[in-house]
Amino acid sequence: MDTEAEIQKVDGRTREARAARAQTREPVRASPRNEGVVGRNGEVLTRKRTQTGDIFHIPDNLVPEGWSYQWCAVSIVGDKEILMDQNLMMAENGWRPVPATRYPGRFMPEGHTGSIVRGGQMLMERPQVLSDEARAEDIRNARKQMSDRNESLMLSGVKNQMRDGFEMSGKYRGTGGDVRISIEQGLDAPRPSHTLAEPGE
Repeated sequence: MDTEAEIQKVDGRTREARAARAQTREPVRASPRNEGVVGRNGEVLTRKRTQTGDIFHIPDNLVPEGWSYQWCAVSIVGDKEILMDQNLMMAENGWRPVPATRYPGRFMPEGHTGSIVRGGQMLMERPQVLSDEARAEDIRNARKQMSDRNESLMLSGVKNQMRDGFEMSGKYRGTGGDVRISIEQGLDAPRPSHTLAEPGE
């Protein structure tokens, strides 16, 4: 077991080693109230992102009222030409690039001018009214497809033309047919001599 004198000796050497290392480093000055550290050129450096997460997450409080944001791909493995048509369609539907100057230093480096582009995607915006209109159109189209499918099943008479042993139920409204099959015992097949177990036996 270490004696107290040995512990103090080791502790003293540790303090001396730390002091020697600290002398070779350039002093770093902390700003008041932990608001950052002054760097080599006088710039105050801080840790704005203390957790790794989704780099494409946009907090709701950053989106202006009455507008919607969306990330749109601008390149695939460095090939910008592939997405040219898609970006043209996005522009024709009201999407415009969000300028980096709106959020200085937040999504792009401080002083960057132009669009916000990260991970091959550009942050774009359009009025919320247009986004709501597009969403309603998507819902209408999806419902129309379901209706067309159900109507085609009814018009083709699938339900009425089923042969014996088949049935189609309308148990779940709007989900189309639920087709079942039953097999009756054939006349030429002998009956089994054993009794089948009831459920739970």
